[in-house]
Amino acid sequence: MQNMQNNQNPNEFRRLNPRLDFNFKGIFTQDRPESRLALKSFLSAMIGEEVTEVTVKENEPAGQYEEQRGIRYDINCVFTDGTKAQIEMQGYDRETDYGRRAEYYVSRLVSSVSTKGDDWGNLPRAYQISVLNFKYDSGNESFLHRYVLADMTDGATLEGVINVIFLELPKLPPVNDNTDIESLPSAVKWGKFIQEADNPDKQDLIDRLSKSEEGIMSADAMLRSLNDTDWRWIEQGKIFGDECDRITGLHNAERRGERNRALSAARNFLALHVATNEQIAQAVGLPLEEVEKLAAEPAVQGM
Repeated sequence: MQNMQNNQNPNEFRRLNPRLDFNFKGIFTQDRPESRLALKSFLSAMIGEEVTEVTVKENEPAGQYEEQRGIRYDINCVFTDGTKAQIEMQGYDRETDYGRRAEYYVSRLVSSVSTKGDDWGNLPRAYQISVLNFKYDSGNESFLHRYVLADMTDGATLEGVINVIFLELPKLPPVNDNTDIESLPSAVKWGKFIQEADNPDKQDLIDRLSKSEEGIMSADAMLRSLNDTDWRWIEQGKIFGDECDRITGLHNAERRGERNRALSAARNFLALHVATNEQIAQAVGLPLEEVEKLAAEPAVQGM
């Protein structure tokens, strides 16, 4: 078992990637004081007000590995006043119309606490909180968005029961050695921790963030403890491999599409007899030999 761990984690300074869903949830859902403190600190930073007590709700079946059984793949939690929150980490842009998805999830949170005969004044708030490792709104450079139901004409809001919060990591402001970490908003600190915690070149930054925010210090301690779990390194490797396969497949499909379009254009040029083979090859981006083969095809010669 020790050899497997060394193969998966050869660098003693290497950290698991917290932008992967199961590692992110592993930080916040453990039955440990550090995990609870990290969760309260993160929620406070996202919501913009202090969260003092929160309970994580069980919502997932047992995992494939014995050690996975304590991990929830969506963090569903409830505050002492009944406020409900769901937290998700989206490491990749799957182009799934994420805004609509978030609205659907928060509506489910609200409907799950309302029952027949309730006093509407007792309806608790609901938050759908997403950390996005991609730009959701490329036309807006704000990194933190707190959406509520609002009047489109004057911006007047309703009661704030429905809340959707997006933290977009690629939009975070740059932080360097000269940055006053203490002066940064908590949301920026948390975003930078999630963005850089596994980067061996950014461990000085992670140390500075941890010293400035107790919740981040607890999250860093949790992430370090997760490093010793073999199945996480195995699963992380599988996810990276699957993502490489997906991207390679997309690129290959694009290349096949480009080639097919070039072949079609070359055939059209050849049929028109308006250019030499050399000119056609240069115009469509195909090798001259390939254009000459096309010119020799009976279908082209018969046009």
